[in-house]
Amino acid sequence: MLKLMLLGGAMHQIPVIQKAKEQGIFTILCDYLPDNPGREVADRYYCISSLDRERVLDIARLEHIDGVLAYASDPAARTAAYVGEALGLNGNPLHAVETLTNKAKFRTFLRDHDFPVPKTYAFTDVESAVTALRDVKGEFVIKPADASGSKGISKWQVEEGADRLRQQVSAALETSFGDEVVVEEFIRRDGYQVAGDGFIVDGQLVFRCFGNSHFNERGVNPFAPVSASFPSLHPADVLDRVHDTLQRMIARVGLRNGPLNFDIFVKGEEVYLMDIGPRNGGNYIPQIIEQATGVDLVQATIDMALNRPVALVMEPVKVPSAYFILGSQQEGRFMGIRYIHDDYSIMQSFLRYEIGATVPRFEGANRALGSLILRFKDVEAMTRLLNEPERWITLQITPNDVEEETTWTSSSPVRTVF
Repeated sequence: MLKLMLLGGAMHQIPVIQKAKEQGIFTILCDYLPDNPGREVADRYYCISSLDRERVLDIARLEHIDGVLAYASDPAARTAAYVGEALGLNGNPLHAVETLTNKAKFRTFLRDHDFPVPKTYAFTDVESAVTALRDVKGEFVIKPADASGSKGISKWQVEEGADRLRQQVSAALETSFGDEVVVEEFIRRDGYQVAGDGFIVDGQLVFRCFGNSHFNERGVNPFAPVSASFPSLHPADVLDRVHDTLQRMIARVGLRNGPLNFDIFVKGEEVYLMDIGPRNGGNYIPQIIEQATGVDLVQATIDMALNRPVALVMEPVKVPSAYFILGSQQEGRFMGIRYIHDDYSIMQSFLRYEIGATVPRFEGANRALGSLILRFKDVEAMTRLLNEPERWITLQITPNDVEEETTWTSSSPVRTVF
């Protein structure tokens, strides 16, 4: 029996465990959170951090695994590459994975290989950032160098001063696994941010599905996407240029096989590779892409990890589709969701909280109430509804400063998604 090790068992990581089990593959899960739902699905569970390379490698040797993968996790992708190299398993070189999953290293790589890149500074302490940025001008984005899920990201303008900069750099450092932050020039892109997933076979980008990232610019974290929709609304010639830029990056960095997640800016003739993850996308992006195109990237990821043949066809989007994150703009009690009928269908709903539970503010993917997988009548409906979600969905959240209620009524205080 083939054995597949999986790093991470959160709700959005369950589909890859389930699909492997359906094929008679023995699944071994490593996850440091004992209440993550993946432990109830996998055949064997080890309560250890997916970031602990040596312990994960010890278990991989003990279990005589045939493959390892980190589904929808940049930090765990580094561990998967480390284990894969040590055991001679199929995957990507560790140096390539480490370059892509550290924003400071990736920005340096892009600059050294003549890709468009924002002006970027990297710091490991607060006061170095304050000193280095004393005389800069303009707007900047502050990010943890090695985290994912849009956690710890904020925007800073020089006019806001040093104290504000200290606060934001400190917040980003707290989120960073390696205590490093990047402060980069704010780029004003043309149109939607290009989102999506692709797949690499023998160094070639044999499949990619380009979509649109949607943000709540009035929300707690305006840098955390609330939706990705497919197909992309950029013209075909622009997307061809994006594809060519991705392929050139793949060749230069040395990626060989497996899934690829991307967030890309287009500005004029330039393509900015803002974030490239050597793993499947989170928020159910592979499931959205399968609904939209019929291409099963989860199966391809399993096959690649186990060194089985992968055959993918570059299918276009046939069904306008999207994920939509359910996120409260303040902490409170979850009392329900209201939907208004329109030109969309909810294909799947994933809720992390029950009615009456206290939910956090949506500050990143790890603090979402849940997610929806949607399909739309047409692209026009997709764009209209995702640009104005308050027209068709409302989260019923009772703020914590309101007295406890046993039932929700139409007069109860509520907060919408936006």
